[in-house]
Amino acid sequence: MSRELASAPNQPSEISVRFGHAAAFAGQRADDLATAASLLDGEAAAELQRLIDRARELRPLLREEQAATEERGHYSSALHEIFWNEGFYRVLEPRRFGGLQLGVAAFYRVVAEVSRGCPSTGWCLCLGAGHSLQIASYFSEQAQQSVFGLHGQVVAASSGGGQKIELKRVEGGYRLSGIWRYCSGSPHSTHFMPVVPGFSEDPSRPPETWWMLVERAQYEVLDDWGQVMGMRGSGSNSIRIDGAFVPEHMIVRSPDNFAASGPSVGSRLHDDPVYAGAFRGFAEGEIAAVAVGLAMACVDELEHLLGAPLRGQPGKVRADHIDFQRAMGMALATADASGALSVRGGQLYEAMAKRSVAGIEPFSADRAMRVASLYFMSERMSWETVDQVLRAAGSSAMVRGHRLERYSRDALTIRSRTDQLEFDASAVGSVFLRSGK
Repeated sequence: MSRELASAPNQPSEISVRFGHAAAFAGQRADDLATAASLLDGEAAAELQRLIDRARELRPLLREEQAATEERGHYSSALHEIFWNEGFYRVLEPRRFGGLQLGVAAFYRVVAEVSRGCPSTGWCLCLGAGHSLQIASYFSEQAQQSVFGLHGQVVAASSGGGQKIELKRVEGGYRLSGIWRYCSGSPHSTHFMPVVPGFSEDPSRPPETWWMLVERAQYEVLDDWGQVMGMRGSGSNSIRIDGAFVPEHMIVRSPDNFAASGPSVGSRLHDDPVYAGAFRGFAEGEIAAVAVGLAMACVDELEHLLGAPLRGQPGKVRADHIDFQRAMGMALATADASGALSVRGGQLYEAMAKRSVAGIEPFSADRAMRVASLYFMSERMSWETVDQVLRAAGSSAMVRGHRLERYSRDALTIRSRTDQLEFDASAVGSVFLRSGK
């Protein structure tokens, strides 16, 4: 990266003599900056690069499939087979069970590359693959053996949006019924991890929140997704359960989303502190990784549009004009910032989990929430990228079916979620001030 910048022409006119040169330079810079940081070493680094390269190879197909993915509500069975065979679902899965165990920052990088081809596909893939971290961190060895050992890898949807939940104790476990909304990744899922809040078997004790694991044969994925404004292909269908048996070992009682201290079941089992983090410092990073890919997809579209003739100046294209050069520069800056915040959040998650396991300091709620704030800021930078690209592209790029029209809807869907920094900042500040640090 530094070598490229050092050798870059000093005069803007030299860079933008013709659009072809400018496009090649910009495309190279955008890709290289995203992978400039060395996240892993040795075989793990090679495996990560293989997945990133494969995601880039799939980009034309992902873009070709965008409309069909929206119409279907999720990516195709053919793409699912590719993701399965190539190891995209195994990035966070422990090696003990056949996974790649590449860590959180690497997972975000892979998700961003897939999302650059299709944000909806990236969302569906990410939320299905990402729960491997929870399973490997907090569930018992018996549960992990049952889940990861069933198919060799896991696609696990999850949701806390349960309705009409019924839980009844039976011999060896519980019978569970209910409907859960927004189960992203569910169409291709092998398992479902419903969140069961406010449950208490003993009236004298406060209610608990439980995580449970249910195999695919015991739940129904409802055909009720796709009517939202954006992310229509994210596979965020509802799931219905009718009396599924959940054994005791497939339950985690009162999990602490916000903090972690010391080793966990997962860190001991897999000899890796990444499986002892505070989930609050990971979850929003999944959405941020998708937003990073969305931002870069918009940059790609702007780059293409700047090849159009420049009005009133025969022989010139938009990329020759300083105003459009500025628009590209601003879009790249915010997209790169979005990507940097995403990856850095993943690195901090790994570092804080390591310090917690080593007994140096706990992965406190304050720290987990501040890491989550980095992800929120990454999403904000992505939103700014989309906004800048749309203003530079003009209304002609916003017709129905145009990629930028779809990306704008996807971006607005991310932006309009109620779990945004504006809704979280007061809690972040409160926890920080009460911590005395």
